[in-house]
Amino acid sequence: MNTYFVKIKTLLLAGIGATLITSCDGGYEDGGVNQPPSAFSVDLSSNGTFGNILINQENQSMYFFAGDVTGESNCSGGCAETWPAVVAELEEQNIGNGLDVEDFGNITLGDGRKQLTYKGWPLYYFSPEADGVLEAPGEVLGDGRGGLFHVAKPDYTILVGRQSVEDGEEAVVYLVDDRGVSLYLNTGDEENISHCNGVCAEVWPPFNDADLVVPSSLELDDFGSLEREDELGPQLSFKGSPLYFFFPDEEIRGNVLGKAGGPSVTFFVVEPVASEQ
Repeated sequence: MNTYFVKIKTLLLAGIGATLITSCDGGYEDGGVNQPPSAFSVDLSSNGTFGNILINQENQSMYFFAGDVTGESNCSGGCAETWPAVVAELEEQNIGNGLDVEDFGNITLGDGRKQLTYKGWPLYYFSPEADGVLEAPGEVLGDGRGGLFHVAKPDYTILVGRQSVEDGEEAVVYLVDDRGVSLYLNTGDEENISHCNGVCAEVWPPFNDADLVVPSSLELDDFGSLEREDELGPQLSFKGSPLYFFFPDEEIRGNVLGKAGGPSVTFFVVEPVASEQ
């Protein structure tokens, strides 16, 4: 047989074999119908209203829930139908530019799945009809729902937590920092004047984050800054009340050991909307 035709026959057979192998592998020449899902990733997306927000590989927004201030998920039953957990193994995720892998973690849900956390906050998606169908890519319709769910951002200064801060009492919404550490006010202070100095300031360190970013359920105009007599300022204030941490809370998220604390019993968690008594 002519050598030229032998070579052509060999190439044709090789091409047919490759096609069969691709087909057996679930070939992807069908407009993407049989393509495997994209690997899970967390990225930042610039949103015209909220700035940088956390999204997955499909550009679906992620959210924080104030009820998870302790770091555990408190969204189950009907809540979980509307707010499906972001389920992903920490070791298997891809982290986008501008995010630090050290800020991510996992908690284990009751069914054994691993929910992803960011800065200690469990992450959720939003399903508007509670039917497992997530909001469209790029949408942030879940932000501000009930004043408890907020789009996940990397640069919050202040967030809100929700839990009972006294045994037997109803849960309240109160101010925390971006990692869920409780903030307090002192009823012994005057408007934008701190009277907690010296030893008091060692027990109640002033909160002085200058780059203020708050969730949509809070009013930016309610926050201000004040100078102190010592070198621990400038101190952030809320509606004129200087804000503090409580040293014995040990910067542990969800701790509220300072509720009505101190010798004068004048320190309280900061409730943006006063609860009914």
